[in-house]
Order: sequence, then C-alpha cells, then structure tokens
Amino acid sequence: MKIRALTLITVSLLFTTAQAQFLSRNSLPAFSSSWGAKVGFTANATYVTDAFMNGHKLTEYTQDTQVGNFTAFLLRLNSRTLFLQTGLGMSFNQSCFYMDLNSWDPESQTKNEMSCSYKLKSVTLPIQIGYHIVNSPPYCMSAFTGPRLHYTPEKFYSVLYSNLDPYQITDSPIELIMGWTIGLSIKIGRTFMDFEYEATINPISGPITDLNNTDPAPDYKLNRRLGIMSFSYGILF
Repeated sequence: MKIRALTLITVSLLFTTAQAQFLSRNSLPAFSSSWGAKVGFTANATYVTDAFMNGHKLTEYTQDTQVGNFTAFLLRLNSRTLFLQTGLGMSFNQSCFYMDLNSWDPESQTKNEMSCSYKLKSVTLPIQIGYHIVNSPPYCMSAFTGPRLHYTPEKFYSVLYSNLDPYQITDSPIELIMGWTIGLSIKIGRTFMDFEYEATINPISGPITDLNNTDPAPDYKLNRRLGIMSFSYGILF
C-alpha cells in the first residue's frame, strides 16, 4: 500500500507538470513558475454516512468541530488568467463524534451514546486550478478548486471508542484518501491568504475490529468522512 501511494503521488506530480507545459505551449498564455510555503489552521468536522450495529441502522449522531494545523511547500504556475498549483504538505487533523446506539429503535426513550475520537497526520498533495477574478498587481484575488490526496501511515493514526462495554473496538486508517477542495486566494505582492473547504470523497477508516475477541463478536460498521475548513498564510518566492 505504501509503494502504491508513493507511486501515485509521483505520477500525479509528473502529470501536473506535463499538463501545465502542454497548456502553456498550446492554448493558454505562457506560465511563470514560483515556489512558496504556507502554514495554517483547520476546523475539522466528521460526517457519518453509514452506521450499523448488529444489523440495525443508526440514524442519530453529533460531532465536535476541533482545530488542526498544516504546513505545505507549493509550486504555482501562473498566467494572466489562470494558475495551476501543486506541492507537498503535512497536515494534522482531529475530530470527535457521538453516536446514539439506540437510535435504530423508534420506541426507545433513552440515549446510549458511544463516543469516538481520533487523530491523524497525513502527507498531502493538492492538484488545483485557479481563476483570477482580479489580477491587478500587486493585488490578485482568485477562486480555485481541485483534488487533494492524503497519505496516512497507520502509525500516524490513533482512535479511541468509549462507552461500548463489554466490547473494546478499534479500526485502522484508509492510508490513501482523496478530498475535493474549493477556495478563495487573496494575494498582495508576494504574500497570500487562502480560505478553503475540503470534503473527503472516500471513507477515512477501514473495518472495525474487536480487541477483546468477545464471542459473539460485535458487528459495527461506521463509514465517516471529513469536512475541513482551513485558513492559511503564505509567501511566494
């Protein structure tokens, strides 16, 4: 899995560079390149798309929005009207959600809330295209969109499930996930600020396993995705 992830990241970088060269030679004005770096903060929310307990579909959950952070080095290929951007970064995301295990039963009068908190560190690779809404140097305002790949080794992922006695369960991360980003970039001179929202497309974790090997084993299924709102400040060289 690690080799496949590294191969995909390398191929994506080469594809982005080749695409920019093709565009600059054929259909768009010439691109100028610049390197940069940025740091920022994120607000991370969890969205549960499927939740089952012993064959029963769970329908009610709440989630806490928690703060994360990230840093990234980037390459921006810029023309008068468009820019292409890629690079490598490191992000730290954390979140917590609470699931009512009695929500499958319409006659239940009480709640039985399970909590799940998790943290993950990821290597990130964006492949974004932007359009300059305003481009009057030194001022520039741009809207952008595109995918971002997240690679999360298992050793950089931790999860804790609570209120599931007598069970003790855990899960492992999906090492390679994809998110889709939309955002707004404001540039003044060489400095810029990005406001961005990202929604992950595939689930961020794999099947649940029982640490105590109880019999009968618990049958839980939780598919969850992240919604990430971020603000960052950076500089281009």
